[in-house]
Order: sequence, then C-alpha cells, then structure tokens
Amino acid sequence: MALPLRPLRVLVVDGDDAARAAMCAAVTALGHRCRGATSGSEALRSHRAQRADVVISDWAMPGMDGMELCRRIRDLDRGTYTYLLFASGHAKKRDFVEAVRAGADDYLPKPIDVDDLEAKLIAADRVVRAYRELADRNVGLRRDSEASFRDARVDALTGVGNRLRLDEDLAKLQAHAMRYERRVSIAMCDLDEFKRYNDHYGHLAGDAVLRQIARAISASVRRADQVYRYGGEEFLIVLPEQSLEGAAAAMDRVRTTVEHLGIAHAPSAGKPVVTVSIGLASVLRNADHAVDRTIERADRAMYRAKAEGGNTVSIERDAS
Repeated sequence: MALPLRPLRVLVVDGDDAARAAMCAAVTALGHRCRGATSGSEALRSHRAQRADVVISDWAMPGMDGMELCRRIRDLDRGTYTYLLFASGHAKKRDFVEAVRAGADDYLPKPIDVDDLEAKLIAADRVVRAYRELADRNVGLRRDSEASFRDARVDALTGVGNRLRLDEDLAKLQAHAMRYERRVSIAMCDLDEFKRYNDHYGHLAGDAVLRQIARAISASVRRADQVYRYGGEEFLIVLPEQSLEGAAAAMDRVRTTVEHLGIAHAPSAGKPVVTVSIGLASVLRNADHAVDRTIERADRAMYRAKAEGGNTVSIERDAS
C-alpha cells in the first residue's frame, strides 16, 4: 500500500457521531492526522484555528451545509489550497456539478470504501503538495524580485544609493515640498583633487578610497539622512527635518570625519590627506522644481568651497 510521503492534516465534518468516528478511524489507519467536527460552522472555526490540508464533509447538514462550507473555505484560501471532498449517500450527478462550482474537488459515495478513500487522499496529497511547491516558488521569486529591486538602486562600488534611487527619492521629496511645510537640506560633497589621487595611485586604489569614504559619510549622518553617489567622486546627502544651521553642523562633522581618515593624498595635491568640499542649501518649500533648484544651489556652494581652498563647508542661503 503506497502511502503519501507526508501525512495529511484531515478534517472530517459529519453530524453523525458513528459515521464521523468511522471516517476518522479510516483516515488515521491510512497514516494521516485527523480531527472531527459535528457541523459546518464548527468545521470552519476549526479550520481557521488550524488549517487542514483536506476537508471531508458530509453534504447534507443542518445549518451550514457542505456547499456553503466549500464556499467559505475557498474564501479563506489565500496563497494556500485546501482539498475538499464531500461525502453523500444520496447525491446525484448534478449535485456533484454544483459541488464543484462551489469549490469541491471530488466526491466520496457513502458508505465509504477504504480503497476509494485511499485513492482520493493520494490524489489530494499530489494537489496539496503541488500548491505548496508553487507557493514556495512564488515566495522565492518574490524575494528574488525584491532583492533585485533593491540591488538595482544601490551603487555597486560604494554601497550607497545610486542615481536611480536618488531620482526616485527626489521625486517623492519634491511632492512633499509642495504639500507639507517641512525643512529639508541637501548637501553636495566632492573629494578634493581626487583626479590627482587616481593618476598617482591608480583607479583600483581610488575605488577603495571611495568605498572607505562612503562608509565614513554614512556612519557620520543620522539614520534618517540619505547618502547617494552622485557621480565619480561626488556624493549627495539629503537631510530631512533639519534646519540649515543643524545641517551645516552635520556636514562639518562629515568633513572632519573624512579628513581624520588620514588617507595620504598624491604628492602633487595641495593637501597631505584626502579631504572633501561640501556645498549646502535648504529646499525652498512650496516652490516648483524646488528640489532640482536646491541641488543646483548646493552644487554652486560646493564649487565655492573648492575655490576657497577646499576642505570646508559652504552654505547657499538664498535662491539667487
């Protein structure tokens, strides 16, 4: 006798105590776990509390009959599948058609033949197993899709947000700037004379420095702040709910952190260690294209910081 590889959880529903006990005994003898219910409403409560793989229900029951029980159980199936067998000694072919319409999978004539029951449960096991495997595969695909979505928005070199992530987040930020009165500052950071570093030490060494500095910047800002690689050796930082003065203090900590890494610069550079110049501006609330204009203003301030010798924070205080 070929039993399924895994025992099924079977719920037997029958108002006749003797018939229910006999069915449970037969199901248990076939190697499955079984519990009983005396009515459709009791079966539904039991199934909600602990999902059954298979429900074997008498068709003609007072109150909630087998057809209504089928419909209610199908409504509960979300990403799972319950195999539904109805049992009857008086059902006609048309009754089976209606049962299938209601959600039943198969029919067991009464009195129950054990060989027939075994065959039905083997078929049920195949269906339930297939649905489980499909559900597991869908979970895996969804997890892979979510991971791919996240990976597509992370800069592969530095591990911070990339331009795609930045563009998406800035679109949301612009919508918030138009709708809510919230303070947001944006900082543009550029490593000073980094081309000289790459020319002297090589691009592999330069990539290692970019990774190190990206980690240092991320560790220096608040959890609510977002760091992005803007391009090359440039990083953009969004500081929500931060005044211009508070953002300036935060960016000076970033500047100091980068300097204190003590990364030896190229001999031809103007400073002994790698430093960063930072431009800072606040988003003008309730203004069209406020975020894009703020980036332009922060970029302008950053070039002013470089013109002043680098390794400093320059603030753009107006939209001029």
